[in-house]
Amino acid sequence: MKPRLSIIIATLNAERVLARCLASIAQQTNKSWEIVLIDGGSTDTTIEIIKRHTSLLTYWHAAPDAGIYDAWNTGLAHARGEYVCFLGADDCFANEHAIAKLLDAVGEVNYDLVSSRCQLVDTTGKVLGHSGGAWNYQALGRRMPLCHPGLLHQRELFTRFGPFDITYRITGDLDFLLRLPPDIRALHVEQTTVLVENAGVSRRQILRRLREQRTALARCPRFGVVRAYLVWLNKLWRYPIARVFRLSF
Repeated sequence: MKPRLSIIIATLNAERVLARCLASIAQQTNKSWEIVLIDGGSTDTTIEIIKRHTSLLTYWHAAPDAGIYDAWNTGLAHARGEYVCFLGADDCFANEHAIAKLLDAVGEVNYDLVSSRCQLVDTTGKVLGHSGGAWNYQALGRRMPLCHPGLLHQRELFTRFGPFDITYRITGDLDFLLRLPPDIRALHVEQTTVLVENAGVSRRQILRRLREQRTALARCPRFGVVRAYLVWLNKLWRYPIARVFRLSF
């Protein structure tokens, strides 16, 4: 029987966090899931951790790749679920009922996206804030209304609108969402389902993330180059203020 949800995890030297991520999936009360894990060629003990958890994995492999979006595309080729979500190795489900809450809310309705909320934490687990809202076609691009870790995507979306663009290193998820039409069927579940460690590359390399966002917007027909630069400039002047006051950006 095919799982309802495919969870795709990309890893690279994730020995500090991977076991925690996998444990949070293993403890889920809803068992209609599979894990597809793609490692980019780790040189630490990540592969040893993966081998200790192979009973949880439907598919895994380890080989050098072109980055997280290349790994996600590889994972998509092996995913069998009706829905697909992506977790960073440093992310984890917030509690044992997270998947059940999402899939119970979906029921038998055929949604394209199912969003929820996430809790931002530091490396010690201290709560830094919350993020994640409903699908908002008009706001997408000017900001990111969705929490992407744990966001459920109808797997068919990647057939209709293409895979992730591997030329991005940080904002390939935004680039994909910008391809979606305004009338997609979206559901928001007002529950915190994922803990997101505030230490990923998108949070460390803010200026690169802003440049990639500008590129994604410039390529999007409803934004174009001029609007992309206006959005970029609007964010750019706010960045030093965010750094001074240590605000999430």
